[in-house]
Amino acid sequence: MGFWSNAFKIPEHPEPSAADRELILKAVEKIKAREMDYIASLAVEASRPVHGLGAQALVFLQPFLTTVFGAEKTNKFVELMENPKAVDFFLKSLNGENQCPNKNLK
Repeated sequence: MGFWSNAFKIPEHPEPSAADRELILKAVEKIKAREMDYIASLAVEASRPVHGLGAQALVFLQPFLTTVFGAEKTNKFVELMENPKAVDFFLKSLNGENQCPNKNLK
């Protein structure tokens, strides 16, 4: 019976690391500085039912994001947005539930 106990188990996504959280908070800071926090929150919440496709939308926007964040950070951010736990942290940060590094922003 050992085989059947793991046959249909869905792997759990890891919690974002401290470096991942720092990158998310920097992205939130830049989004809030441009006063696009409501638009970003709406886009992420709207894509929640089709989360995999929503993460792929970031791949489509990657040329724009690369000009703002740089190629390496953009690739890491796209990878993070495929993790539902990182998305939850991102949304909480956008809504002000997590501490943002720049307290002058919304």
